[in-house]
Amino acid sequence: MLNLSGNDYVKVVVGIAVFGLFAAIPLFVTADYILYVLSVSAVMAIIAIGLNITNGYVGLLNLAVGGLVATGSYITAIMLLRGMPMPLAIFGAIIGGGVLAAIIFLIFARLRGFFFGLATIAAAEVIRLLIRNVDDVTNGVRGLRGYSRLTDSSATTYWILLIIVGLVLLVVGAMVRSTLGLRWRAIRENRDKALSMGIPVLRLQFIGYVISGMIMAFGGGLYGVLLQYIEPDIAGLGTLVQAILMVALGGAGTILGPVIGAIAITMIPEVLRVANDLRLVIYGLTLIVVVLALPGGIMGSISRYIRTRRRPLASQRPGVPG
Repeated sequence: MLNLSGNDYVKVVVGIAVFGLFAAIPLFVTADYILYVLSVSAVMAIIAIGLNITNGYVGLLNLAVGGLVATGSYITAIMLLRGMPMPLAIFGAIIGGGVLAAIIFLIFARLRGFFFGLATIAAAEVIRLLIRNVDDVTNGVRGLRGYSRLTDSSATTYWILLIIVGLVLLVVGAMVRSTLGLRWRAIRENRDKALSMGIPVLRLQFIGYVISGMIMAFGGGLYGVLLQYIEPDIAGLGTLVQAILMVALGGAGTILGPVIGAIAITMIPEVLRVANDLRLVIYGLTLIVVVLALPGGIMGSISRYIRTRRRPLASQRPGVPG
């Protein structure tokens, strides 16, 4: 059962207002390229939300992002090329991501911390090599293309992806606010203490890892459909670094942080195109400055600021010791 405070309701209202503003963008912006970049931001937000479950709430260092995203992309593309409908192809990606995540976790469940993260990177690399070498199914290094689009309209595609982001946020937010989310955070803060309290740590970590994998594969399937071309390097370090930056920049362990991080990581390079050759340098320096200035991410720093502002006010209330 969800327990929402007055502040939570304010956040919901603000979230609905922001969602409405983003939904109104196609009414004023008709450029296909801008809508395409915004659609990419929405897809990357889904992937970052999935990663945030393990790295932000469960306390697992999940670095198999590329492998899970690539699995979703390839399953979707292969099913579409074989004439299956889009909803069934996306559903296949979600199931495939969940199965792969379950296998990875069960193989490396005995490892902890940094060693678990290294093992998951190795798993993603194995997936990349499999994609490269199973030519009959994946077309090898040539990649896959020629499958159907989500829609033929940039605006409609953006609206559909925006709605999906909203639904994923609602589902993840409900889980985080539930007893399951409370136990996840207990494991994240102190695994041994959670064990001593009778919390089934491995089982709850398994659930979190599988849900995370399903969401990231879901995002991967949508990403492949949006790009209209996928190749093995989608399972490489580039996808991993991008997803980790989104979670870290927006704020790990927050609901909206990954979405804000995804928008920033996707949009900033486009805004900096006017700088030509210096674009990537400015982009990198901007990320370094933001990470150093806001170690808890954008949303984490905002939440911390609000909490520190409330404490002096609370101490001034009648009957509350200063």
